[in-house]
Amino acid sequence: MPSLTLTIEYQSEPERAALERAFAFVTEMHQLAQTAPSGAVLALCEAHALDQGRRLLRDTLQSAAQSRIDHAEQKGGPLVSARAPAATASRAATNATS
Repeated sequence: MPSLTLTIEYQSEPERAALERAFAFVTEMHQLAQTAPSGAVLALCEAHALDQGRRLLRDTLQSAAQSRIDHAEQKGGPLVSARAPAATASRAATNATS
């Protein structure tokens, strides 16, 4: 298959880093699907999606929230502490499997 080029515009360094991680995740998923033994493709890809996909989403959320905080602080907004919401039963179960 011929190599293709994709041009992406991004607004910040954290956004660039998040996009690179997303591309790496997709590349890893496709490589895993091609190299997994017959009969194990779905299970291995699903495990990768659950583990690395969650990590990608969590890190992206953290980066986006931090960018918002940084932007507010640059504008001279008040500094406030942020509290994480109490864990719900479903979130606690999800975190236990991460």
